Amino acid sequence: MSTRFSPYHARFQPVAFALLSASLLSAAQTQELPTAATTAKVTADALAIFSDMNRSSEIVRSLAKGDSVYVDLRIDQGGVKWCGVRMTAQTARVGFADCKGLVRTSAPMIQGGPGVASASTSGVRTVVEIPLARPSVPTLSGYSAVKSEVIKDGVVDSGYIASADSQARSGGSAAVTRAALAHLAAGEFELAQHEPDKALEQIDAMQPFVGNQRNLVLAGLSARGYALLMKSEYNSALEVINEARKLSPPSAELSAMSGYIHYRLNQLDTAIADLQTAQKIQSRPKVGEVLAQALRDKNAEGDYGEGESTHFVVRYHGGASRRLASDVVHTLEGQFDELRDDVHYTPSEPITVILYPHQEFRDVTGVPDWAGALNDGRIRVAVEGIDSVPDALARSLKHELTHSFLFQKTQGRCPTWLQEGMAQWIAGRRIGPDAAQLLALHQSGGKSLRSIEGSWMKLSRADSWFAYGWALATIETIQSEQGPDAMNRLLEAQRTESSQEAALRQGLRMNFAELDDATVAYLKKTYLQ
Repeated sequence: MSTRFSPYHARFQPVAFALLSASLLSAAQTQELPTAATTAKVTADALAIFSDMNRSSEIVRSLAKGDSVYVDLRIDQGGVKWCGVRMTAQTARVGFADCKGLVRTSAPMIQGGPGVASASTSGVRTVVEIPLARPSVPTLSGYSAVKSEVIKDGVVDSGYIASADSQARSGGSAAVTRAALAHLAAGEFELAQHEPDKALEQIDAMQPFVGNQRNLVLAGLSARGYALLMKSEYNSALEVINEARKLSPPSAELSAMSGYIHYRLNQLDTAIADLQTAQKIQSRPKVGEVLAQALRDKNAEGDYGEGESTHFVVRYHGGASRRLASDVVHTLEGQFDELRDDVHYTPSEPITVILYPHQEFRDVTGVPDWAGALNDGRIRVAVEGIDSVPDALARSLKHELTHSFLFQKTQGRCPTWLQEGMAQWIAGRRIGPDAAQLLALHQSGGKSLRSIEGSWMKLSRADSWFAYGWALATIETIQSEQGPDAMNRLLEAQRTESSQEAALRQGLRMNFAELDDATVAYLKKTYLQ
């Protein structure tokens, strides 16, 4: 079996800031209005729920005074503060209501932040973290004060940002800078929540207010580069980071980001040089780990041949035949086209594939002895004594390629069980005779989807057998009972929802227990009749 283990994971002149005008909502009023991820109660006698953030759109529901709802977003549009409304946190959004008709009844329900190494049974999302710290925001006069206004109770106050934007359009330099800082604070917050698309929206909105203020330009470039890196858009990220390095004095953070991007682009010499530069400026353990891996790869691949195609760079041991490398490329290109149709996504950068002799594969990767391949951003496969692609190798390649697609499509948010289940399904594996043993372990051993939600790195061989089997059984159930559209909804929800529980609700209208029950019923019906 193969698996995917991701390691993924000039001076600014001070400006005196005037207080926001009295036209802003008072602190008390702001506290009463719902914010994203809060529960609320209807205060109006009747509250219309619209299909869109527009009073002329269809009214999809009417709520009565005293009804309780869950607000999943708040945004200013057309002079109205709109709240996205769900009946409960676990159900789908019903529509949009004027926030004035609601009063907040709870603090925001914040899920775990980025970089969680493994998911707990609480349903906090597992997020693969880029193994580098985000570039720190340059020292900006007034930034902390603005940030405290923008981020309240763990959510972005879009009302404050809208008011700052409005004042900037008719105000002086202080108001313009304040608007830029407000968007920067919101963008940094979204990066911390592993929301690169939302972060880029804020950085884009910041640009009209930046002007020639060097530190603001640098802060925007650094944030944009990191967001693009989160999205695996490596060439675009590199262009932005190069611009930032031109404006910045020697920076360990920017050099490390450049080195990491070059590593992801399979440009090992440049990656090593940049990472070494970063370590000379300021030594950091995480950067050291990436540098050590790049040096191991460089040493191992010193005499490797290389072949390229539209979507792949394949490196292979000098003892391997060019025919094998050519056959691998041809196989991968066909699989790429199939996956693009199956997953409804196209990776933006070429994918690197390394073919190792067996022992060198173990030495370089350090994976458990039950793992036959690895995808850590580069697909690493052990091959020896063959000069064409047999069926087993083709399945392994497709399995690992699926990981690359899913990782990029979900921006690193796809949990291990979904990754591994989908990779097996797409590679052609089905449960078959394993159904009876899986059901016995599930029903008598306390094993479930929840029990395999976290990292699989340290699983025993026996536990890994169940984890792979139950993950496949779950995907087989979804594909067979609800179909490919449901699976794609689930994948989309991995990127957009704040927790695994919410993603399941959004994609499948199920929770973990219900999905386990459906899997049990499917296995019994399909394999044990």
